[in-house]
Amino acid sequence: MKIKCPCGNLIPDNTDALPTKAHYIPDKYWFSFLDSIDEAIEKSGPSPKDKEKACMGIRKANQHRMMWQCYECGRIFIDDENYELQIFKPESQETNKKIFSK
Repeated sequence: MKIKCPCGNLIPDNTDALPTKAHYIPDKYWFSFLDSIDEAIEKSGPSPKDKEKACMGIRKANQHRMMWQCYECGRIFIDDENYELQIFKPESQETNKKIFSK
């Protein structure tokens, strides 16, 4: 997938560990996300299969959404609660255009 920024730049999303991409968890889901981690640690069985099942349970909780930033203009693209992109434009050209890469 590629996101076409209004400035004309293409933002790729075709691999992992991209410097223009981030995952976020809305605050209203933060504690349930932490609880799912606690549960996976506390209730996973001793076998590797049990541990894998616990880890996959956290991944299936899917409480995160995605964000991307255009490295040309600094716009931020955020999935909303319906997983539709919302665009936010920086107020100045001095905005850090690499906020997800550090």
